[in-house]
Amino acid sequence: MRKNEYTTEYFHKRDLLIPHLADYIRSLAKTNNIQRILDVGCGTGLLVNYLNKRNFYAYGCDLSKEAVKIGHKRDKKGRILLASATALPYKNNSFQMITAISIIEHLNQIDAVKFVKEARRVLKNDGYIFMVTPNYSSIFRLIQGKNWFGYSDPTHINFFTPRSLEQLLVKTGFYKVKNRFKIKYQKSLDWEFPKPLNNSPKFLKSFAVNLLYDSPLTFIRNGFWIQAQKK
Repeated sequence: MRKNEYTTEYFHKRDLLIPHLADYIRSLAKTNNIQRILDVGCGTGLLVNYLNKRNFYAYGCDLSKEAVKIGHKRDKKGRILLASATALPYKNNSFQMITAISIIEHLNQIDAVKFVKEARRVLKNDGYIFMVTPNYSSIFRLIQGKNWFGYSDPTHINFFTPRSLEQLLVKTGFYKVKNRFKIKYQKSLDWEFPKPLNNSPKFLKSFAVNLLYDSPLTFIRNGFWIQAQKK
């Protein structure tokens, strides 16, 4: 990972929290009585802040001093730490859920395995890991070639398909792997639709969301979500 790429400008450009993604994580935690959550590669702490405002006990860590510096301005209770995903500064069995949003593609192959093993170590039994990463099997990568969005960030050095990441999770001691999700339509999803669909009635957009996230069509998207539990 090239730490010199992670400047203040880098994080300001990417300082956003996708509403439907945050809402799914909140819903997953609430449904499963999860309270303690760790966001690995938390950036400036937007997800940590979102969850803490909704009565969860959320913590975060990031390797970037710039990101953590910004994060400390949002969180005054020391819940965001400067730390690597491959050496998490937390005790065994400390959390009920780990989130890692657009992180694993920044790690080389060896460090990606180290991270997943570290995540398993700090999770409680049956604890959840939830990740988002570019989809190397996306049809858009094949169509767009070098202009594919996954290549637009020079810090992306490792890519997965839903299948290859599932295999890594299973190999490192996770089970109940899931990569299709039921989510509610929110306006933040409009950017994923063809422009003509953006002016369509809500019921059509809801149908499109189901196709994009909870059908085999999810595997053609530019990025994918994946969820599993610790054995």
